Amino acid sequence: MGAGPRILVVDDNDDNCYTLKLHLDLEGYTDVATARDGEEAIALLETSAFDLVLLDVMMPKVDGFQVLAWLKDQARLRDLPVIMISALTEMNSMARCIELGAVDYLLKPFNPILLKARLGATLEKKRLRDEIDAHLARLQEELDAARRLQMAMVPQSFPAPSPDFPIDLCASMEPAREVGGDLYDFFVTEDGMLCFLVGDVSGKGMPAALFMARTKSLIRIATELMRSRQGTSARPAEIIGRVNRELCQNNGDMMFVTLFFAMLGPGSGELEFCNAGHNAPYRLNGQGLEVIEGAKGIILGVRPDAVYATGRTSLAPGESIYVFTDGVTEAADLQGELFAEARLEAVLRAAGGCSTAAEIVTSVAEAVRGFVGNALPSDDITMLAVRRLDGAAL
Repeated sequence: MGAGPRILVVDDNDDNCYTLKLHLDLEGYTDVATARDGEEAIALLETSAFDLVLLDVMMPKVDGFQVLAWLKDQARLRDLPVIMISALTEMNSMARCIELGAVDYLLKPFNPILLKARLGATLEKKRLRDEIDAHLARLQEELDAARRLQMAMVPQSFPAPSPDFPIDLCASMEPAREVGGDLYDFFVTEDGMLCFLVGDVSGKGMPAALFMARTKSLIRIATELMRSRQGTSARPAEIIGRVNRELCQNNGDMMFVTLFFAMLGPGSGELEFCNAGHNAPYRLNGQGLEVIEGAKGIILGVRPDAVYATGRTSLAPGESIYVFTDGVTEAADLQGELFAEARLEAVLRAAGGCSTAAEIVTSVAEAVRGFVGNALPSDDITMLAVRRLDGAAL
């Protein structure tokens, strides 16, 4: 059986302290400490843990009002229940105690039956609150672990460019909550194609994160398995069509994901892509900015018979492609104004065709962060930049 609650009695009158301790002992509360004034009480509260404080109002040095005000400023102690016990009957005194954080007020000479009832009710509320706090702490630990696991699922290090792989790549993901539904990934196939993707799952939190993990794994598996006998990779539309059929299975909650998936030949710059209901990415070069349209299909996870198309373009040396989720353009400031496409395009134009992939990602992230200010994030923010370099110059 666990130890009983620990109670602190604060009163400058020895007779009052003795009487309170006697009544507490009769009710089974044996772990009781005493303090003669507020100064001594604060010293005890700083070094010891208590479940309840019985506090007199009028005391020398530091009175009960001052103790309550001090408790309110202590993050660790502001929820500690305090019952005031005083001979003061003025309504203003009672109201001030409650405003300062006291949970109850008993008049001297106190009624033992009323004291017993107030003690029992207050300590029960404290016990329930402690259980809730412990449960929330466990949940927070689990969410923190889930966030670390989710971040470990997306690549955090990026390959260095080389003459054989003249690609500069960088990405970032900032969940709006502990875990989110955005995803990005990149990998190289056996025939040397760089595959990269950015997606946005419906909803937030753990369900979205799990759907994200499933989507990411399916894309890698489908890309690996759907090779021809000669070892060449399947086209993006074929891969995304297969992934969509898998996501539609056992999807009773009707979750879905928007996705941009592309395959780039590092040497040739040839780019094939498929856009499943996602924001169109941008091409950055020295001459300006261009939206990469085409190959648009519906979101994944909704219709198993959906048909997707493969779009084709190319990246010249020095050109970049920037892929993002709508958390970038829909980031809102405190007034509710959105960052929007115009601001994003202005940042990307400023980055131009000479910035590294990391500089492109960082410049957009800083612009969004500066625009949002102290507003709470409303959506996950994910972006990926791929820049093709001149292999001969490396």
